[in-house]
Amino acid sequence: MSFILTTIGLLLLVVALAGIALGIYMAVEPKTRASGKHFAIWWVPGLAAASGVLMRDVVTFTVGIVCFLVAGAVFVLEDDRPRKSLVRRGSDLARGSGGKGRLDSKETTKENKPGDSGRGAS
Repeated sequence: MSFILTTIGLLLLVVALAGIALGIYMAVEPKTRASGKHFAIWWVPGLAAASGVLMRDVVTFTVGIVCFLVAGAVFVLEDDRPRKSLVRRGSDLARGSGGKGRLDSKETTKENKPGDSGRGAS
């Protein structure tokens, strides 16, 4: 029985380490960075469960499995909406093409007409 538990524990340990390695590999790519981080973190309780099997500790195994299942449920049920990017691309839309603080307008507004001081008629 001891050999079977050791084999199962080592198999779980290898699978958990492979899951963490895959998550780190996914986190290197900018498109899958967030998913990769979550995937790698998801497998950490699996590593704890595998160590519980190797140590023949029921409590460590149970806590590891429960945390693994909760983290897996969160990973699966997480919404797939694209996140807002924190990096600004190009120029700000509120600025002109030259990067000025205000937009250049081709039309003359009421306040900018020549000869009008901007005062109302009294």
